[in-house]
Amino acid sequence: MAKKKIGRYRILGELGRGAMGIVYKAEDPNLDRVVALKTISVDPDAEGVDEYRKRFIVEAKAAGKLNHPSIVTTFDCGEHEGLAYLAMELVDGTDLRSRMLKEAIPPAEALEIARQVAEGLAYAHDRGVVHRDIKPGNIMVNTEGQAKIMDFGLARMRAADHKTTTGMVLGTPRYMSPEQISGLPVDQRSDVFSLGIVLYEMLTGTRLFSGDDMAQVTHQITEFEHVPPTRQLPGLPSMVDFVVARALKKDPAVRYQDARELAGDLATCAAELRSRATAPADGSRTVKLDEKAERIEAPAARVIGVDTRLPLSRLFDAGPALKRLKDSSLARAPRRVGLFRRIFFDAPVRRLFIALLLAATAGAWLAYAPL
Repeated sequence: MAKKKIGRYRILGELGRGAMGIVYKAEDPNLDRVVALKTISVDPDAEGVDEYRKRFIVEAKAAGKLNHPSIVTTFDCGEHEGLAYLAMELVDGTDLRSRMLKEAIPPAEALEIARQVAEGLAYAHDRGVVHRDIKPGNIMVNTEGQAKIMDFGLARMRAADHKTTTGMVLGTPRYMSPEQISGLPVDQRSDVFSLGIVLYEMLTGTRLFSGDDMAQVTHQITEFEHVPPTRQLPGLPSMVDFVVARALKKDPAVRYQDARELAGDLATCAAELRSRATAPADGSRTVKLDEKAERIEAPAARVIGVDTRLPLSRLFDAGPALKRLKDSSLARAPRRVGLFRRIFFDAPVRRLFIALLLAATAGAWLAYAPL
């Protein structure tokens, strides 16, 4: 029979079960609110029980410092009759794993979810917390479309007294970074890699890394190169390929160095995708000619309806300008210029004419002058 009460919390029902324990829906009588109560239940005689409880306390302390719209809020932690518990915000929504099993996620929504998760991770990383277990099951999307990161149970402070034991692999294998699955030290760039996997699966609907055993999964994560998302979904902006490829770099040194930079690039991809959705296929818009334009005398006058995606000059009527041009002197054919007109108006020609006239006069005088 399920417990009726854990600490001061009254159990209302069970929300789910995980590797570390059970998550309950519970009521907090002190603050009159409903919470998600996560518990850790391990046999006291089992090997490593102390390590599990230490990890649980680390989770409570790390998660309790995080207050961000994209992170599930932690309210309280404690222990009751040997059972450790953590009271968290109860999110009204669905986790990505369940959502992806039911239906495909539209690309625009997938980019927005990934952007929100990246913003939440950047906030946590700035405060020294690395999640280490980013996967669809740990990302909730509420009824308003807000993504929230859950379960900082594998989080670690980057302080020396909270380092992971060398060679100890924590997390879900299919969503690990190459350095994490190899048991090497990890930092915020490992979360970026894991988010890249989640983003790829949201966009393409296909699992990136899989295998029958740990050795196969490890080989795929460390060696396998993914197919660019645009090859599976041609309508995506080409920048999405760049973002996914950079997030999934095997070498952390050439990966995104922080999640905030990834969030910025995801926002750019989402903006480009939105602009493509509102623009016509050939980038232009054909508009039927306005019948009123036929009354304009100039035959070339038309109402132009080309969508240049600029805020001004979407409609341009050249009729008045053409009419003014027609009425001006420029519209008349030029007259031929005669010799006397050029002599009168053109100074170089006038000077040449005077010089020739003087030379002719001098020549005539020399020819006919008396000796």
